[in-house]
Amino acid sequence: MITRGEKPIIVNEGSVNLLVQVPKTQVVDTLGAGDIFHGAFCYHYAATNDFLFAIEEAGKIASFSCQFHGPRTWMEKNWPAGEK
Repeated sequence: MITRGEKPIIVNEGSVNLLVQVPKTQVVDTLGAGDIFHGAFCYHYAATNDFLFAIEEAGKIASFSCQFHGPRTWMEKNWPAGEK
């Protein structure tokens, strides 16, 4: 897989290349977005064993994180109460 910022993620499935769309977002800061993508991908792939689903979810989470300054602010402002 190749991530490309706001452009679709390129996924190679054998002899087929797929494009996975990422949500459009108001970008404030991209710091840590790649690390967030990879962490979210690993989590969702381990939880579901569904490669494409994991990529889609990771793209959503990484895109969402770009709306905030720094690599952790998005978690602090959106963490469910009592689960820190």
